Amino acid sequence: MKKLLFLLLLSLPVCAQPSVTSVEFTPTMAPVSAEERSSFYTRSSAIVTYSNGEKKVFPLAYQPLYRSGDKIGSRYAGLIVDKTGQPIMRSAAGAEVAQGPFYSYSPDANSLLGIKNGSASLVTHFEYSTEAPNVDASKPPVQLYGQLPAAIYQAKVVQNKKTGSLKVVDLKNVDASASEGIWVPCGASQTPWGTHLGGEEYEPNAKEFETSPFEAMNLYAGTPGKTARAGGSNPYAYGYKFEVSVTSGQALVKHYSMGRLSNELGDVMPDQRTVYMGDDGRDTVMFMYVADKAGQLTSGSLYAAIWMQLSAANGGRAELRWVALGHASDEEIHQLVLGGIRFSDIFDVASTTDVKASPEKYRDFKAVYVFPGTGKESGHLEYLNLKPGMDKAAAFLESRRYAALLGATSEFTKMEGVTHNARDKRLYIAASYIEKGMVDKLNEDRPRDDINLEGEPKDLACGAVYEASLNGGVRDLDGVAINSEWVATGMQAMVTGGKKPFGQQYGELDKCDTDRIANPDNLKYSESMRTLFISEDSGNHLNNFVWAYNVDRKQAMRIFSAPAGGENTGLQVVEDWNGHAYLMSNIQHPAASEDMKQYPDAIRNDLGNQVDKRGVVGYIGGLPGIKLK
Repeated sequence: MKKLLFLLLLSLPVCAQPSVTSVEFTPTMAPVSAEERSSFYTRSSAIVTYSNGEKKVFPLAYQPLYRSGDKIGSRYAGLIVDKTGQPIMRSAAGAEVAQGPFYSYSPDANSLLGIKNGSASLVTHFEYSTEAPNVDASKPPVQLYGQLPAAIYQAKVVQNKKTGSLKVVDLKNVDASASEGIWVPCGASQTPWGTHLGGEEYEPNAKEFETSPFEAMNLYAGTPGKTARAGGSNPYAYGYKFEVSVTSGQALVKHYSMGRLSNELGDVMPDQRTVYMGDDGRDTVMFMYVADKAGQLTSGSLYAAIWMQLSAANGGRAELRWVALGHASDEEIHQLVLGGIRFSDIFDVASTTDVKASPEKYRDFKAVYVFPGTGKESGHLEYLNLKPGMDKAAAFLESRRYAALLGATSEFTKMEGVTHNARDKRLYIAASYIEKGMVDKLNEDRPRDDINLEGEPKDLACGAVYEASLNGGVRDLDGVAINSEWVATGMQAMVTGGKKPFGQQYGELDKCDTDRIANPDNLKYSESMRTLFISEDSGNHLNNFVWAYNVDRKQAMRIFSAPAGGENTGLQVVEDWNGHAYLMSNIQHPAASEDMKQYPDAIRNDLGNQVDKRGVVGYIGGLPGIKLK
């Protein structure tokens, strides 16, 4: 009888589970009280519609996993160490020296990887240390941006399968010593093959550090006071994409063939070969890399974009053309670095004064105006002459300068997050601030003026997210076919910020509209939710927000508010882990003095005393697993 009943049950039709057809988010209101301004919160819910017509409401909640300085197992989160794993106890901040140990309050990128049943690994960048006590206790704290090596930590995360809550149970430092350490790592993405693709934001200016010690990384290497030529840290060892695997045993590998730039974030297209890279800074370049083999970023071709403007209004619209910079392998470029190549081996340089005084002598020099990398110098007009045989070195070690020499557009400002929409073949790029060289009549002495956007400068300064179409069959500027079906060919502003409107009753200290994005930074797209998540790094909003922008409804909803002065970082969408979905999201440098100094004393002091200034690694939870239809 039991067997007959079992067979009968098997013969009955199986009712398919309803699939998700759409996800909408309700808004989180902007902070109005001191308590809200000094804390993190979400008041949003996700409204999930299913294929059977049913709708369910899921309240969201922000859950910290750990804070900077927390001891987890035998490790302290965000602790800055040297190549031997020992804590660094003094900074290299010039005349003012800080006292360690140092804990970074700036967690940035997240990659939740290697999910196996109820556990996973979380790789997190700690971008930089904000400030620390002066060794002279009578003096104010020392500002430490860029004055120390950085850190990457890997946490073991366990999941409560029933509730979906996550917990960190172990933490370890990711060893970067084989790559001479890491300097200022910023955004990251997850490759289609399951690794973490990070990058070093703001490459050190090799022209400057050829004759000056690069002390931040000398602290890591244990070579204080030494220039690269004398055995100290080489500036050409930093400014690259890098990959971290949580399963292969390879701690960290730098990809020298992807070019040296201000790596905000790199995003790999579905072909597993084409990568777009944000180049953060002012007077920067849009780069594309096409790997030789799918799933291997160890050799390939590097390209730079030309913005061919079609419209100056509403953030601008343009066609894109691509300049081929060259082809290389990681090994080729790494060998140049190990061989001690210097900036002066690649370029001769002349100033404007030199050229005006002796134009005939410098007739072969070409004017460029680009961000030179971090150091004492900022973007300015300089004249370069490439030395014979140095094309490859220039392309991959001085990618921005070389791209400008070959005619690429070098006027982009604060090009940060990059992500893609595979179904619609769209690329999304954040221009955090639109200013200076991007704005019409503000080009000053830049030798090119490809981008000349019109509009109120106070609106443009709030930034925009751009959308680019991706296509195959594209040829580069020389007429050579680009071996990719994912080449950006057109670009236009999709979501824009705007100045503070008259009479807005909240966010009174904001310079940009509190109800619109301001200075977008990190971006991540969810295919299943048809939603672009946008996080802010804004000096124009006292409290930075995370927004959910539905690409079909073309509507942005604020879903999270960070404490005053805190940047939202570390976005990653995990669409389904045992029936639960997550938006990984960190809070970087809350209420740091550098970020609060623009505000009135009463605000700065009151909030500064209320905000917990430690960085937060966490996630927005409460969502059910969202699977593709």
